[in-house]
Amino acid sequence: MLIDNYNILRLKNRSLLAQLKEHAFDNEEVIVEPSKAGVPTLKVEVDQKYKYIHSKYDPKKEAVRIIEQFELPDEIEHVIFFGAGLGYHIQLFIEKNPRVSFTIYEPNINILVSFLENYSLYNHDNLMNIICNKEQMYDHLIKLTTQYRNQIKVFSLPSYSQIFKGQLDELYKEMIGILKSKKSNLVTNISFQRRWTINAMKNIPSLLKTPNILRDIDRSLFKGKPAIIVAAGPSLDEEYENLRYIKENRLAYIFSVGSAINSLIDQGIYPDAACTYDPKEENKVVFEKLREKQIDNIPLIFGSTVGYETIEDFPGEKLHMITSQDTVSTELLSDLKRNKILLDAPSIAVVTFQLLVTLEFSKIILVGQNLAFQNNTMYATGIDYHNNINSETDRLIKIEDVEGREIYTNTAFNEMRKQLEIYTSSTKNVVIYNTTVGGAKIAGTQFLRLNEIIISELEREVVDANWYKQTPSYDLDYTISKLQILSKSKTDMIRLLKDLKLKIIQLEKSSLSQAQQIEAKFHRFDKMFNKLKKNRFYQTFISPMIRVQLENLAEISKQTKLEQDTKRKVNMVIDHFGNIINEIEVVLDYIEVEFEKMKKFVENKESIN
Repeated sequence: MLIDNYNILRLKNRSLLAQLKEHAFDNEEVIVEPSKAGVPTLKVEVDQKYKYIHSKYDPKKEAVRIIEQFELPDEIEHVIFFGAGLGYHIQLFIEKNPRVSFTIYEPNINILVSFLENYSLYNHDNLMNIICNKEQMYDHLIKLTTQYRNQIKVFSLPSYSQIFKGQLDELYKEMIGILKSKKSNLVTNISFQRRWTINAMKNIPSLLKTPNILRDIDRSLFKGKPAIIVAAGPSLDEEYENLRYIKENRLAYIFSVGSAINSLIDQGIYPDAACTYDPKEENKVVFEKLREKQIDNIPLIFGSTVGYETIEDFPGEKLHMITSQDTVSTELLSDLKRNKILLDAPSIAVVTFQLLVTLEFSKIILVGQNLAFQNNTMYATGIDYHNNINSETDRLIKIEDVEGREIYTNTAFNEMRKQLEIYTSSTKNVVIYNTTVGGAKIAGTQFLRLNEIIISELEREVVDANWYKQTPSYDLDYTISKLQILSKSKTDMIRLLKDLKLKIIQLEKSSLSQAQQIEAKFHRFDKMFNKLKKNRFYQTFISPMIRVQLENLAEISKQTKLEQDTKRKVNMVIDHFGNIINEIEVVLDYIEVEFEKMKKFVENKESIN
């Protein structure tokens, strides 16, 4: 039996198989013995005492009772067995729920060996994986939640809930964290999926008329020099005089992020650039003060999918950076493959950090990056369009501050901190200081007060006041050529949509008794839909605007292919693919005018020069 199970493991989990082959079984920790009913039972040593995983009287009868009590909602598609034991409960579950897929996660390798010696995995078609390693289980969870979303349930034997409580709690915590993160990403995608593309289209004229900071600006101006990212946390109020001194003496490049620009303007401190990327229309409010005062000597570095309203009527010079949500610029603008595209993130501070690392600054100093609450406030003075903390409605999380004390933050700030830490922890050859007094501890940074950094690190004048005065260098002929190709692709896509709708009508009229003909129609429909997915206009403009719907369709498509009932399969294709085709047509109507405007603007070269 063990050899047969090892052959199955060779297909399911080769790394576990290698681990098992090297493992020396501890026959004192785990003992298999006959129960009173005659079938094997199992006990494990815990704190120098043996505890039974199954009943020592009748494990099979116990398993029947446990399975009868286990509630499995209709929507659940996957079960994680926390604990294999000797598999009595697994066998009964499979017999009762033959369509539900499952994973076996056994936290104790000695129990797993006993399981594989006593239980046959043969004919377990719905078994997705067998796992013993915690980290591997968490990686597997990401795949499971991608495929099944929240339609997953954990099944733990009562004995495992007691003996391995810590590991079970960790599993639930990790699962909840992954689902929350996916939900957050889903909400973001739903909120911005159309907006990202519309902004990118409307911003193309501005991109063609402004320098790309990662392409057109001389990096030798920044290489080996210090830069400051100024955020709008409440601790910013304590740093104005230090920042004023740095600015007046040109000791470091100062980049404001988000709302910090307003606090700095109120103090008469003009940063060397303001950075922004938020796709929402409301983002323009951040720069209203700058517009009202007609301040034209602070350049704006904007992400290519920023809300187009933000950069309209901006009084100063503008530069841009291409961000990863932008499928339009990467298709239309020349030589972008050789230039850095910055990854989208929950915070402009994270995007700006990536930018400064790419520009080869040697020191990055974080100011006002609280990512936590200070005296019930979230933002520095001078910012009156954000709400501060409401302890009755904000869900507070305890974290460690820069000096090791306990402070409070919320989910949004905590997510920003984690994202920033991905970069601060992995960035090499850059010294990163966090000067935020009372702010969240950020892994990969050193806490040092800003006045101390001025004395020890900022020794000489480094800022070139005219650093941003460059001309854009995109090849207009390249963009015009790309737009002509996309225009033809749009015509091809419209024809494909018409043909796909015709194929759906034919499926509706099909006789269910002609199974072979229906399968042939499915095949032709699939082939045509795959052709649509390869269409350049679809890939550039349409699919990014319906990414959530397409993700759902991908999951439904897997189910459709496995469906044996012809009538149900036909209805699934008609409903779900019919809906997505309607979505595509709605989006096409939505952007067609913008596409023609963009094309007309670019083809009129004089409007750009």
